[in-house]
Amino acid sequence: MDLSLQIALRKWCELLDIHSGRDKILRITGYICTLISDLPGTRDTPLAKKLSTVGRQISNSRTINRLFDDLPMLNRTLSYGIGSNEKDQIIRISNLLSNIINTCYYPLEHIAWAGDHGVFAVESKTFWRGVSYCWASSMYLAIVRTVRTISMLVQHRRHTINSGKPSDSDCVKFRRGIIQELLSLIQQLSDMGIAVNSIPGFLWGGKLKPRHIGLLGIVSTIITIAKLLRLVP
Repeated sequence: MDLSLQIALRKWCELLDIHSGRDKILRITGYICTLISDLPGTRDTPLAKKLSTVGRQISNSRTINRLFDDLPMLNRTLSYGIGSNEKDQIIRISNLLSNIINTCYYPLEHIAWAGDHGVFAVESKTFWRGVSYCWASSMYLAIVRTVRTISMLVQHRRHTINSGKPSDSDCVKFRRGIIQELLSLIQQLSDMGIAVNSIPGFLWGGKLKPRHIGLLGIVSTIITIAKLLRLVP
């Protein structure tokens, strides 16, 4: 087997061996189905209905998998604590708020899912709306952190230039940092677009077509997978 194929196969297996990797494969597959089902050539055809069904089932499977994410999320929240080791206060506050929101996200989603399947006698739509608000808020805070990090990188770069000629390693480090943060920003903006769309009546909520949602989801997930495979410089 060609060496490049061996490397690609190994990377793919590494991705499938971890929970987050499998989740992202399911995610991008679901969004590909959503995108194709709404393209002009396939819309309102039997194929579109089949793809929509596959996409919904994949989404349901990911929701079920997240039933077990409460403890890992709680562990991350407790490990971060009050963020006393965080140097920047904007990043610290946004992280604290994100931890609170994300800790609430999972129980809300579990109750909504249980309501959909008759496990709990609750109005699931109310809880799903809460889930959407949590997701959108979490993405907004992530965008704030990324923009702040980019600003700090630029400020550090200017300080280095003003202090003297920056070394080659400083230039490489700056470029890598900017690339990583810009990719994160694109990913977060894509997810923000999907999250807000799931809140009818709020901003562009409910106005995006399935193909738009599919495209945003694919872009976001490709970047996430690239990070998991360490393809981002």
